[in-house]
Amino acid sequence: MKNLVRLAILTATCALGCNSAFASSHREALAILNEPCADTSDLYAFVSPGDHSKIYLIANILPMHEPGQGNQGLRACNGYRYVFHIGRGPLIGDVATYQVEFTNTVAGDVTPSATDPLGGGNEILWQVTGSTEVATVSRLMDSPLPGFITGNFATPIGTNLKVAPNNHGPQTDRLINMLGPFQGYDSGNPESREVGLYNDQFIRANFIHALSNGGRFFAGQRDDPFYFDEKGLFDIVNVCKAGLAGIPGARSGPCEDIFAGFNVFTIALELPTSELFPGGIPHNGTLVPNSTDSLLRVWVSVERQQTQIVDASNAVTGVRGEGTYVQVGRQGLPLFNAGFVGTKDQTKYLRSSPLKDVSNFGANVLYPVLVRNAQTLGIYRALGIDPVAAGLLGPRMDIINAINLGRPIPVLDGYTGDVLTLDVSVDSKFPNGRVLGNGTNVASNKEQVDVSDVMMSLILAGDPAGDIGDGVDNNDKNYLTEFPFAALPHQGLKEGHGSTNQDDNDGFSLAQ
Repeated sequence: MKNLVRLAILTATCALGCNSAFASSHREALAILNEPCADTSDLYAFVSPGDHSKIYLIANILPMHEPGQGNQGLRACNGYRYVFHIGRGPLIGDVATYQVEFTNTVAGDVTPSATDPLGGGNEILWQVTGSTEVATVSRLMDSPLPGFITGNFATPIGTNLKVAPNNHGPQTDRLINMLGPFQGYDSGNPESREVGLYNDQFIRANFIHALSNGGRFFAGQRDDPFYFDEKGLFDIVNVCKAGLAGIPGARSGPCEDIFAGFNVFTIALELPTSELFPGGIPHNGTLVPNSTDSLLRVWVSVERQQTQIVDASNAVTGVRGEGTYVQVGRQGLPLFNAGFVGTKDQTKYLRSSPLKDVSNFGANVLYPVLVRNAQTLGIYRALGIDPVAAGLLGPRMDIINAINLGRPIPVLDGYTGDVLTLDVSVDSKFPNGRVLGNGTNVASNKEQVDVSDVMMSLILAGDPAGDIGDGVDNNDKNYLTEFPFAALPHQGLKEGHGSTNQDDNDGFSLAQ
């Protein structure tokens, strides 16, 4: 076990050098339960290694989707704007925004009859109807106001961009995606019902789109790339023994990755760095630890029109929006809302801007409630740590400074907040942005930095390299090394979390 008694020293000294520590946010606020289209789970921002000529922005929404779930599967949300906000230098306020909107069109059909052909709006399953699902990507440079809601001022840089279809299963692959010849039940050959053909070559050829600014875009269903024993954390920090330095009082049994087998909806942008640094990247290739001139401050918001009116004529959403667009969700540092902000203010967080985070939520970070939970539960007594002497109860300037990469960024509204801070002059590595995809010398199913372990060690122990974690060390699928980086979605037919009923009534077995 690592020497955890050094925590008091580390807490005082890691202000400029410690890694930040946050994990994923899924269904983290009461309002999100009523509005899943605004549920952002993870945000990633990183530069292409080496020349740093590309910036990648990736947001995941609609988490915890069971593969094969529902007649319509996992669809893009119509009536919402997903907006990537980018500040520059020490300021959070927008210098650029990139907004994504989706439009689904349901195929029409006549009243059902005995002679209907296959297809059309009367089909039960979305993929058979011939309906369409496309995205528009727009850009607004030099936003007129910090935190400005983009509205219709943005200029389209990509229109009618097809959204990738769900990975339903073998028959859909053949009949709809045209990935191979189909043989019916009458053929006596079950291959068309058993062998899936959905692959990344299919996605690359059809659903990664060029943008007019030299960038690229992808949207669609993917594997949830986060891995974490969330069940344990949400049972009031019930950390498994393997994740808690093996102390005897911790729970035994497996440390479960609750996100294994689930899919999410992924929105991914590749942007030319020159668009945000037209004069070139300052001191590119050289880390200047006291500088802010090569920093970007990234967060994503979800917007919709303020008034929603029931409208049965809208076959996609059942409502029509009226009025101005308002923010109903956001994401920056993962788990900021779920890990720092108290339940009573979590909806306030979703509706507010990072520009006001110091005033609204600064105390939640300086005095993290998870530390008090751990103290009450006896974790510190089991580890032989005095949290008061170690300075863990707060004020926790080590966490604030880690968020800001140790740069000279004022701890004031408009400067410090829930954003990913990205230094584009050097290769990205959390907390310098957050990388999706395997990093250097990292297994292909592991994050470049295990943010859940780092989160728990820093917040609970004051040491990002400490011996506290969740005991889950890898994703259930390998990440990609190229855009859009997230792994293929789990197949609806054979993967996920369902059970298989046995004909001999011997019970059931979990489908793996």
